Amino acid sequence: MSFDSVTEKIAHFIGTFDLTIEQARLRDQYEEFTAHRRKVELEELEDPFTIRVKAKLDLDPGVYKPLPYKFMTPPDDPTPPPYFGGPVDETVINIGQPFIQLSVFSEAEPFGGIEFQFNLILEKPEIVTELIGSAVTYTFQTLKLIDNDVVGQGDFRDTAELMAQAEAAADLAASLHVISAPSLAISDYKSVDYVEALAEEMLTPFVTDVEGVVVHQFQGADALGIIVNGEHVEEAPEWEDLLPEHHKPEEEEEDASPDPLPAEWDQDDEFEFGDGHSVITGGNLAINQVNATVAWVDAPYIAVGGKSVSLTMVSQVAVVSDMDEGAPGHESGTKVVQTSNMAIEENAAHWVDQEASGEDQPALINVDWIYGDLVVANFVEQVIDATDIDHIETEISATSTLYALGDNEMVNVTNIIQLGSYYDLVMIGGDMISVDMLMQTLVLMDDDVVTGGLADVEAGTDENLMMNQASVNTIGQDVHEQMHETMSAALDMTEANMDALEEALLNDPTFAGMEQLRVLNIEGDLLQVNMIQQATVLADQDDVHLKGPDGAVTEVTAGSNAMLNAANITKAGVDSTVMGANGEFSELLLHQASLIDVPTNDEIEEIANEAIALIMEDMSLPGDETGIGPKGADLTPGEMATADDGLQTMLA
Repeated sequence: MSFDSVTEKIAHFIGTFDLTIEQARLRDQYEEFTAHRRKVELEELEDPFTIRVKAKLDLDPGVYKPLPYKFMTPPDDPTPPPYFGGPVDETVINIGQPFIQLSVFSEAEPFGGIEFQFNLILEKPEIVTELIGSAVTYTFQTLKLIDNDVVGQGDFRDTAELMAQAEAAADLAASLHVISAPSLAISDYKSVDYVEALAEEMLTPFVTDVEGVVVHQFQGADALGIIVNGEHVEEAPEWEDLLPEHHKPEEEEEDASPDPLPAEWDQDDEFEFGDGHSVITGGNLAINQVNATVAWVDAPYIAVGGKSVSLTMVSQVAVVSDMDEGAPGHESGTKVVQTSNMAIEENAAHWVDQEASGEDQPALINVDWIYGDLVVANFVEQVIDATDIDHIETEISATSTLYALGDNEMVNVTNIIQLGSYYDLVMIGGDMISVDMLMQTLVLMDDDVVTGGLADVEAGTDENLMMNQASVNTIGQDVHEQMHETMSAALDMTEANMDALEEALLNDPTFAGMEQLRVLNIEGDLLQVNMIQQATVLADQDDVHLKGPDGAVTEVTAGSNAMLNAANITKAGVDSTVMGANGEFSELLLHQASLIDVPTNDEIEEIANEAIALIMEDMSLPGDETGIGPKGADLTPGEMATADDGLQTMLA
């Protein structure tokens, strides 16, 4: 039971008085104890002011014998014994001659004469290397968010129907990729037929029946460089620079004066509400990010007994519907950015002498054998499926108001680093297949209905951001040449013919200038696959109806969503000369498709005029003080969209 204020003060006074008396009593006892202790210590002294130390010791110092101050005369240098000569009058060293057993005592020499013969055998040094193996990773990351909030009662749209529209938009986005979902089975990529079928599907012209889709495709050398929304640029935009204001950190002013108070006394204002009124139904952050660095195996020379196939593809798709309804000034808008950076950098092997003559052949050779296939593969799949459909109808009349119904953060991150070995020569009995595919999908449904709220909002402050960012950086350029007879014959040799293989490679003028030759012999296929799939789907169709005396001055954040798919692959190696017995095939493709359903400038002006007319008509109807009721500007998406609106047609 709690006391009233008077009783509590009396109890506090009694307790303080009791503690004060107890403290005085303990002080008296301590002073008395201290005085008795000092009295006992001083009673044993003859004179309290003079300290004498009594020590009863009987020490015998003995006889002191100091050392003489004169140095003693050093002895004479000892005379070395007479030299009788060595027992060996002649030594013969033969290198490379067979060893001959001779008698220890020679008959021609006097007793004690010995003749020796040495046979030096040069042994071949054994080079021990760590044999690399296959490296395969599978990564699946999925985030599922359902954050559908309802505050108050009103004429809200059906949440299930809005979620169904988002699912239909996701299916539509999947159909806009240049190829269907690739296989996740390694066995499929070992087949040259399957890889060639992928290449054929990549080269097939993209056709779609959906109206309003914008497609940009680049093949071969045209796909290299920095490409943003279908245009080559010098510098790609940065994610941090494009972020909505809602997600940018506030810049704090640095105070040079030190804080006199301890850090634990600092009272942060983070949990204190500021002045004003805010309703946040958007402001979501969704990020899928993959960084892969692969440097597993490479060599300046690569001999392939089969076919050399290389495929690199980046497919980016963005679908957005941002048709807002309500009074003018509540259009959030959406910025869509799709960037690709594919580059090939030269990197010569530093240990190879490019100016060596044919006489400088390697003296040593080491061959590592792999009797099957060598596989280096990374499969990554990241999915964010979020639903943040908020419905709110409330009266704003407090001193300060904050409704945080959105503001979710979802992040998937994967970092892969694979480090292997470099060789001077890689011999592949089968095929050499390299496949790099990045598929990125962004889907945003942000069709908001807002009545009330602050109308004089600066354009772009509530804008959404959707960004697909992909980069494939290959360090080391491959040059294809025809295989010569010596290398072709070496590929047919097995481990049983090791001596013949070593002799053929050591005498090959291709490897002139190397001190030793490190060879990796793969009897099967060399398969390198990097498959990354990223998909981010966000449904943020909000219904916001604000009334009351402060409803018209409330800041509404219905947009400000930031979505990012970022995939970066770095393949580190050296410049290689690839010799394929059955030829080579390589293809490079960039595919960027977007379907953006936002009102144009003419539509925005038309919407504003219609909204103003409706507001004027409803001024005489019962409602809140602003004259805008929950249905004050009831404009359907069909009234704002054009007849050839592909996304609205697909979602209808």
